[in-house]
Amino acid sequence: MPIYEYYCEKCNETFSVFQSINADGNDTRCPKCDSNNVKKKVSSFSCCSIGGGSSSFSPSGGFGGG
Repeated sequence: MPIYEYYCEKCNETFSVFQSINADGNDTRCPKCDSNNVKKKVSSFSCCSIGGGSSSFSPSGGFGGG
């Protein structure tokens, strides 16, 4: 389940929420003030491999490695 970051426009709180990809963001509420006046932030993501191989980014535009 992905982690999404939100910003509350009422109390200026930034918070993270575990949500399904199909979740409707209109139901998200601020944990500090309980407002639903929140906006999803653009955040970075990470990619990891599972197993014994290593991964590295290739300048040719793709991922390479084990």
